[in-house]
Amino acid sequence: MPRVCKVTGKKTMVGMNVSHSHRRTKRTFLPNLQTLTFHSDVLARDFSLRISTAGLRTLTKHGGLDAYVMSKPISRLTPEMAAIKKAIEKKNGKPATPAKKPVHKPTRSARLVKKVEAKKAAAKKTK
Repeated sequence: MPRVCKVTGKKTMVGMNVSHSHRRTKRTFLPNLQTLTFHSDVLARDFSLRISTAGLRTLTKHGGLDAYVMSKPISRLTPEMAAIKKAIEKKNGKPATPAKKPVHKPTRSARLVKKVEAKKAAAKKTK
C-alpha cells in the first residue's frame, strides 16, 4: 500500500542524511499518516481513510468529510475523494456548484492609498 494521504496527496520524499563529516547517505521522509474513520451524513456510512495530520486539520477546518468534498472541484480531489463526491451528488440528484474563491481584503497599503485619496477628495470639496 503506497504511503499517500487521501486528502492532501502528501507522499514519501527522498533526501539525504548528512553526517558531521559531510558524508551523504540516502534516506526517506515519510508523511505522518493515520488511519481514521469518517462518517458521511449524506451517504449515512463510514469511510476509513489513510490521511496525514495536515489532511485531518483540513477536514476539520472545512467541517467534515462531506463539506470538504463538496467544496472542492473534482479535478482537485484524489480519486478516492472524487468517488465520494460523485456518490454524494448522485444521492442529492444534482451536481454541486463549484465553490467560489474567497474574497480577500485588500492589502494594508491598498487600504491606506484609498484612505489618502478619500482625504484628498474631501479636502478638494471643502475648498
